[in-house]
Amino acid sequence: MTLIQNLELKARKKDKRILLPESTDNRVLIAAIDISKKNIAKVILLGEEKSIQSKIKDLGIQTDISIECIDPNNEKLIDKYSNLLWNKRKHKGIELSQARELVRDRTVFSMLLLEDGQVDGVVTGAITPSKVVLGNALKIVGARDDVDLVSSFFIMMFDKNHQQYGKEIIFSDCAMNVNPNSKELASIAITTAKTAKDLLGIDPKIAMLSFATHNSNKHELVIKVKDATKECKKLIKNAEIAGNIQLDAAMDPNVLKVKHPNSNFTPPANVLIFPNLDSGNIGYKLVQRFSKAQAIGPILQGLKKPVNDLSRGCSAEEIVNTVSVTVNQCN
Repeated sequence: MTLIQNLELKARKKDKRILLPESTDNRVLIAAIDISKKNIAKVILLGEEKSIQSKIKDLGIQTDISIECIDPNNEKLIDKYSNLLWNKRKHKGIELSQARELVRDRTVFSMLLLEDGQVDGVVTGAITPSKVVLGNALKIVGARDDVDLVSSFFIMMFDKNHQQYGKEIIFSDCAMNVNPNSKELASIAITTAKTAKDLLGIDPKIAMLSFATHNSNKHELVIKVKDATKECKKLIKNAEIAGNIQLDAAMDPNVLKVKHPNSNFTPPANVLIFPNLDSGNIGYKLVQRFSKAQAIGPILQGLKKPVNDLSRGCSAEEIVNTVSVTVNQCN
């Protein structure tokens, strides 16, 4: 059984309500039907029901499945969530009239539905910029008290022709934190290791990636990763951690033997922590395009309630997979 099949199986037992706000996008509608057929989640679509049903019919999808819709133009709901937003943000100087205007944004409306407990998770971003999704998730849903930093990860899933380093590898942070300092980088690694273990059932072998391995370079960017690694080793128990380390050394024992012969790390790593957003975002897209790996994510970690941000280049299948992960993040 693959990782995603296992996540789907566990999701079916949880019976959670997941909101897909972007009902104008055909990929979202196709995914919504598939999720409902597989009973992965109770899908909620944002929009006027007759319009959505008409779009589904136009796609030629033959189904008798009825999907619940919430109309964001419903004045009673606008009144309710304007007040909710105002109460949450009035300490920041927001006026009720401003809150009412903001609620007409679908992403804001979606986060308020989640905050109000009307849905258990939100998956969006197929047509909405990440900055909008992440910004509103942080402002309205907020971070958990037990995490220092909200971050993200991708699950990279490989076909049988590209499994020399494993069927799945976790990449983090590829979507959120632009240039984390050593403390923030350590926080990302710690949270990702916990996610790998608790959510995905993976025993983490963590590589803190850099352009240099061990003591081969004293550049400040290398020192940042080295310091973050020291912090991780103090706080993550019973996990293999290598850093600072180059990607080839993290994956291939023969390369590691040449570059750091005294290392007690055993490649390949299954959790790759990138030093900044440039390397992480470029890295996952290189792997996705050149190896045809499935990229599930970006999955956000550290929020009080599950919100996940799709890539705008996502497929319907990737939306389904992201919903499976989101359900498993729900309490």
